[in-house]
Amino acid sequence: MESGRGASRLVGRDAELAVARAETERAAGGEFRCLLVLGEAGVGKTRLARELLTGRVTGLSARAYPLGGASEFGLWSEALEGQLRGLPAAEVSALCAGFLDDLAVLVRSVAAVRGQLGPADQPEVAVGEQPRSRLLAGLAALLDNLARRAPVVVLLDDVHLADASSWEALAYLARNLARAPVLVIATARRAELADQPFGVDVLASLEQEGCLRRLSLEPLPPPAVRQLAESVLPESPPPALLDWLDERARGNPLYLLGLLRALLDEHADLGAPALRTLPEALTGQVARRVRALDPAAVDVLELLAVLGRRVELRGLVGPSERPTEVLATALDTLSRHGLVTEQERGPDLSYEVAHPLIQEAVYLGIGTARRRLLHRRAGQALLAAGRLGAAAPHFAAAAQPGDPEAVAVLVRAVRRAEEREAYHEALEILASLVDLLPAGDPRWREVVAALSWRAQWVVDHRADAHAVLGVGPMRRIDAVLAGLPAPAERAVVKFRLASFLAWGGGELAEAATECRRAGALFTEAGDRGSALLAEHELAWIGALAGDLGGLGDTAARIAAEATATADRTLLLRATRSLILVEQNAGRFAAGEARVAETIALARATGDRYAEVIGRCCRAIGLSFEGRGAEAMACLPPDGPDAEWADPVGLNARSMAHWCTGDFAAAVSTGLASLTEAPGPLSKRRGLPLFFTTLAAIENGQHEVARRLVARGRATYRDRDWFVYSHWMVHAEAVLRWRTGPVEAAGAQVTVMWRTAERLREMGSAVSAALVFADLAELADAELHRVGTSKAANAAEAGASAARGLAGIAEDLDRDLYRGMADTAVALRALVAGDGEAAELAAGAATRRFAGLGCRAHHARALHVLGRAMALREPDRAVGVLRQAAELFADCGAPWRQARTLDELARLGGAGRRAGWAVQGAAALTRREREVARLAARGATAREIAARLFIGERTVETHLGRVYAKLGVGSKPQLAARATEFEL
Repeated sequence: MESGRGASRLVGRDAELAVARAETERAAGGEFRCLLVLGEAGVGKTRLARELLTGRVTGLSARAYPLGGASEFGLWSEALEGQLRGLPAAEVSALCAGFLDDLAVLVRSVAAVRGQLGPADQPEVAVGEQPRSRLLAGLAALLDNLARRAPVVVLLDDVHLADASSWEALAYLARNLARAPVLVIATARRAELADQPFGVDVLASLEQEGCLRRLSLEPLPPPAVRQLAESVLPESPPPALLDWLDERARGNPLYLLGLLRALLDEHADLGAPALRTLPEALTGQVARRVRALDPAAVDVLELLAVLGRRVELRGLVGPSERPTEVLATALDTLSRHGLVTEQERGPDLSYEVAHPLIQEAVYLGIGTARRRLLHRRAGQALLAAGRLGAAAPHFAAAAQPGDPEAVAVLVRAVRRAEEREAYHEALEILASLVDLLPAGDPRWREVVAALSWRAQWVVDHRADAHAVLGVGPMRRIDAVLAGLPAPAERAVVKFRLASFLAWGGGELAEAATECRRAGALFTEAGDRGSALLAEHELAWIGALAGDLGGLGDTAARIAAEATATADRTLLLRATRSLILVEQNAGRFAAGEARVAETIALARATGDRYAEVIGRCCRAIGLSFEGRGAEAMACLPPDGPDAEWADPVGLNARSMAHWCTGDFAAAVSTGLASLTEAPGPLSKRRGLPLFFTTLAAIENGQHEVARRLVARGRATYRDRDWFVYSHWMVHAEAVLRWRTGPVEAAGAQVTVMWRTAERLREMGSAVSAALVFADLAELADAELHRVGTSKAANAAEAGASAARGLAGIAEDLDRDLYRGMADTAVALRALVAGDGEAAELAAGAATRRFAGLGCRAHHARALHVLGRAMALREPDRAVGVLRQAAELFADCGAPWRQARTLDELARLGGAGRRAGWAVQGAAALTRREREVARLAARGATAREIAARLFIGERTVETHLGRVYAKLGVGSKPQLAARATEFEL
């Protein structure tokens, strides 16, 4: 795989390369070996094989090609010609030994030498006239002579296209050169190799004789895709690019490289990757493969490319307009050529194009008129089968603007999608209608009639991931209805437009304007309930801009009116908003009361989604209270569960893990949820980003954290958007603090300070407290690094954090926040050098956190307590700091543990021994581990010294340190616990 930086390296194939090198070593030891490398086109078979043609070997290579069977022993002729060309005549003659005449008919270089040495009038001898046994014996002799000089590695590429005589030669050579240092690497596509019955028999025979090994190359895994992208690009690949590559190339190295180079050629935005055209190398390769097919197979391949998904055999019969027998033959041909994959499930057979890029290349190669014809056929067949939703996009792709049949089908499809709450489907169909219906077309009113007036997915903002798709259609419809006396219909459209603008594009000002108009139109139409719903949505838009208090006031008033009018839909929506407001403000009892009300109401109305969200909100509230174990108990066990796949539920799980101090679990849970949404995240989908990022930083997974921060930037685009955008600003500041230069950390003090104050102004005291806690710690670190006089900003920020936490703790009256406030007070006292005050405050914090089970906060408070004790009574500090280090290890916070171990080391011998006890075998140096391993096996000091080329006294010194670090007193104890210490 070529690198854009001028180097050439193989990426993501370490395990496979190790297998191949092992075969090379066996061959070099005097054994004829054959390595069959199998994989689909572009997966890197040849690239892997060429790694073995370098070094102290004689490398030969040849590629089979269609119709190559016209030349007998074609592969071997090409391989040997490449080696002999240019060698002196005497050397060629010596290598051919007594088979110069025989090999002259196969290898041009040998023929040239023979012409120089033989009589001028000697007649030419054709291959067919030469005894076959002599030809095979000559090939064996030549290869054997080459192998006597250096091990020979022969690459036979694309052997699924090889002629029968070349297969015959391979079998002959394997039998007659069994002890020759020769490795034959044969590459093939698995499906097409099956069409070579003679070759399959030869390979089976070689395998039975024990001289062949098969090696399958699978698509590259995500880490290798990232490596490959880094080798081509001048900068680190953005997460959006990696997701795009994963979806499009599916780990195929050839396609990956083609896409990357095409993006660079087009100067595309790598943060939002898109190509105007597919790479010519890819489309050309696909075109060559398609040209080898018969017309029936081409027709079926084009149909599958148009359908763009897996289709059952019976679903192809109608649109293909071909008899079942012809269709089956064509599909079999396509499967054998690796262009289509077949899947058998019981009696059903289904098919799809083998790779997305092949599908796209085939689709783009179809003429426009034929493409529309195929879409029309597919749409009509699906419609006849009762699959309206699947038929709609095909009618849209086949239609000219204004097409009556297509418009009628799409309007029906919108109505069906709305009824099923299939919002992604509904929005895509609406977007298709924009291209079909002109702005003033009266049929837009039919589209409005198909929309649900109180679609729950709109009210709950569940469509935010696809909301941008809905903006265009809503504007078109709004323009059509503008002059009509239809306030109710216009209100529905404007309400949707407002929701899509706010939750999709984050266009809050325009969304607020449209929402006010929707409310006025609902009022004009006499629909009080919908007018209140619009008023509630307007309050939500205000909350997204930072006014949580306004949302609380509006939701409380609307909830009261909805209760009076028994409007359960409106009441449920308002109550859920109140949960959010109360929890962010830290009014946990009120929030739990609203949760109970929501769950009861959801059960009464049979709204399963609302019930699940209510339970998720309960878990979030408990986590904000510091009751992480109880929050975990509210959630189902980790694993796929569609009901909990909503961003609220995914955030609840990651947050609960973070609260209990299980950072590794918080990261894995968060990443699993975010992986389900490849590409740029929607605003609401970004919920799990914050706690996942913080946990990744604590866990030392800084590269993961960087990717998450980049996704957060792409999601919120540096705009204020509820608490989520501010959370990610803070997460990025923490990451910069932890990974940037020490002297640059001071800049993050200001970022955290502003973020905390903004969150508190918004009405999210719980979020502000989390930021203040980190700010207090960063300010302390800066003040100790440069001194109070040089870090006035940090001193003021630390004081602000302590005051802010004290006020929040007083208002919220929960141990979690009182503990944070106590820790901040202790840090301020440490800066002032007041060990007694610091110890008093930190001790109070540890007691609060221990009772809650918040392990990470508990460990942080213990760390501060140990530092405070060290100022006055260092001996007492040892045990406390050891406990902090052990807790950090349990949480998965390596950098905090390392910092605590440094504190212990500064306390002298007792502190170092405590640190060693925490680390166990990890505390051993490389030399100490070598000494310990030999001692555990019973070696004496003298034997160890001789083995390691060091003195006996040095061995004894190392053993003394080993015993101290591992907490053992003798060799027998060390031996007994060798497994425990990984010795």
